[in-house]
Amino acid sequence: MSKFLYEELTGPIVAGYYAVFYGLRQRVGYSEFNLAEALAIELRGRGLRALTQVAVQRRYAGRSIGSDMLDLLVNDLIPVEIKVAARLTGKHEAQLRTYLLDLRQPVGLLLNFGGRLPEVRRVYERANDPSVAAADR
Repeated sequence: MSKFLYEELTGPIVAGYYAVFYGLRQRVGYSEFNLAEALAIELRGRGLRALTQVAVQRRYAGRSIGSDMLDLLVNDLIPVEIKVAARLTGKHEAQLRTYLLDLRQPVGLLLNFGGRLPEVRRVYERANDPSVAAADR
């Protein structure tokens, strides 16, 4: 049994991130778009389904107010946000959390290519966890 929800997917995604992080010598010169594409190539090579630049519909009062672009969606389950920053911030995490809420997914990954060392955050949204919803019934 997995320790974390969707660990069987998030583990290979993080492994792919490390491969790209260390495989590109000048990461900071790449845009988030380019890094998402590189990671998608790596993940597809590992047998995962990786879609880039996925439109996420935003709603207010039941009406569409537009859409934003998620960097990567893996196996239609794991939203992945790519950053090129000195370090990840609460604002970055909040952005991923809104994607989790709008996509109704419980787990997402925030991956930073901008630091000297790799930086990964696994974000969990309890309200979207099917095992919690089943236990609350």
